Amino acid sequence: MSATVGGHAFDLDTMTVLVSAGFVLMFVALRLVFGGFFAERRLRDRLESLESRTQAGPRTLQMATLKRVEKAGTLPTIDRMLWRWFPNATSLRQKLQASGVNLTLGDFAFTSLALAVGIAFLLVVVFDVAPSVALGGSLMIGIGIPNVWIGWRARRRGIAFNLLFPEAVDLIVRALRAGLPVQEAIGSVARDIKDPVGGVFRRVQHEVQFGVPIDVALWRVAKTVQTDEFNFLIVAMSIQRDTGGNLAETLANLSALLRARQQLRLKIRAFTSEARTTMMIMSGLPFLVGGGLFLLSPGYIGPLLTTETGQMIAAAAACSMGIGIFVMNKIATIKV
Repeated sequence: MSATVGGHAFDLDTMTVLVSAGFVLMFVALRLVFGGFFAERRLRDRLESLESRTQAGPRTLQMATLKRVEKAGTLPTIDRMLWRWFPNATSLRQKLQASGVNLTLGDFAFTSLALAVGIAFLLVVVFDVAPSVALGGSLMIGIGIPNVWIGWRARRRGIAFNLLFPEAVDLIVRALRAGLPVQEAIGSVARDIKDPVGGVFRRVQHEVQFGVPIDVALWRVAKTVQTDEFNFLIVAMSIQRDTGGNLAETLANLSALLRARQQLRLKIRAFTSEARTTMMIMSGLPFLVGGGLFLLSPGYIGPLLTTETGQMIAAAAACSMGIGIFVMNKIATIKV
């Protein structure tokens, strides 16, 4: 079946994609228009809920405030649905926290859906791609690009954290040797070290002030960092708390170990630079060759983009190339 809209003929699959894209765009517009009203309404509800808890004592109020702020989001209904039905919600939330972006599960799901619909609209309307190929490509792009971006942000934040973390451990050692307690040493790191290390220790300091034991607070914050170096610090402090001993000397040895790991990591990166360069060249070569053929002989490569068979072949080639890039990246990456 086909329909004519504005002098253009569209089949049933194309109309379905266009209608879905229209609904999503309308939802985005409504959210942009009424987002401030709903945010203000949620803020009033939160204040009323907090005021009703004042009879329970200050510590209960502080812990309730911390929990509500941590789990609050701009799309609370979608957040609750994902928390209940999504099978990998906890790991996805930890990845979002490790990346340092201010996104909840609902925001991430909405962004992925909007990106998928926008890509499908462009492929069908602008590039005249077959609806089945456009649907599969839009789903892969809508799910893949946000996950790749979040993983890239988490890796960058982890690298920045590991570069500054030995300085934070040294600052804790100096504070302990000066006679300050561990809580004050953590507070000095939160004040004097820049983010992301300062922000992580600032959260630990806040949770300790709310009455959370320091080891519990460290393990909770470790989920937002996901680096082995921070886990080493927690294990060292936990063992010292249980067995006793000189914590400053233990952390000084840990600082030396962290700097040695960082030097080893940089050496490995230098040794694998050739493999990573080869991977980037091989990944970009098909696009360079395809772009050159398209400029020199559009009629030769045109059927690959204009016919349904060519589009399916291009989609299969893109999937095969993605698997190859993934394998080469795993080969060129050596974890320490």
